[in-house]
Amino acid sequence: MIASESDAVNGLLRAMATFDATTERHLTSTAALAERVATTMALDAIPVENCRVGALLHDVGLLGVDPVVLHYPAMLTTAEWELIAAHPQSGARLLLGIPSLAHIANIVRAHHERIDGTGYPDALIGNEIPLEARIIAVADAFHTMTMPLPYRDAFSTTSAVAELVGNSGSQFDEDVVAAFAMMIGVRQRHLRQA
Repeated sequence: MIASESDAVNGLLRAMATFDATTERHLTSTAALAERVATTMALDAIPVENCRVGALLHDVGLLGVDPVVLHYPAMLTTAEWELIAAHPQSGARLLLGIPSLAHIANIVRAHHERIDGTGYPDALIGNEIPLEARIIAVADAFHTMTMPLPYRDAFSTTSAVAELVGNSGSQFDEDVVAAFAMMIGVRQRHLRQA
């Protein structure tokens, strides 16, 4: 990572930590997972780094959302959900305004897309979704499932991987899920039979 990119990433991470410490921890954990998956998939150095940086910044668009709404322990109103669901576009717009991070904007914008085209914000299908965003989606989902939330307990590692496998080919890229399961050390065949 060049110095200007590193400075920009560190500045945004400090802003996220000030804004919400839980989100900042989620970003760093998701980035570590995404980098490991990209390495497991034998990607070149640039896509691996794009996965790491994209994962660090995938939720930067949440900076404009009230932390009370983010951590509300019950169902959100439609307006609150729409505010949160706009974070991929907000984050991408923010990154496009930072020359050293503009190349990450499409990855951040696409991290809630689904392989079957039912994701958001652009309803991209399959390989229309940048590979880095597909990797981040899996790492993000796994980390979210394995952390306790106000409305549910944390999933076990095996249960979380089983959820990924169960949604492989619809929500998640099958190759990414296979690499993630291999990286974590959980046998997919066992999970499909459970």
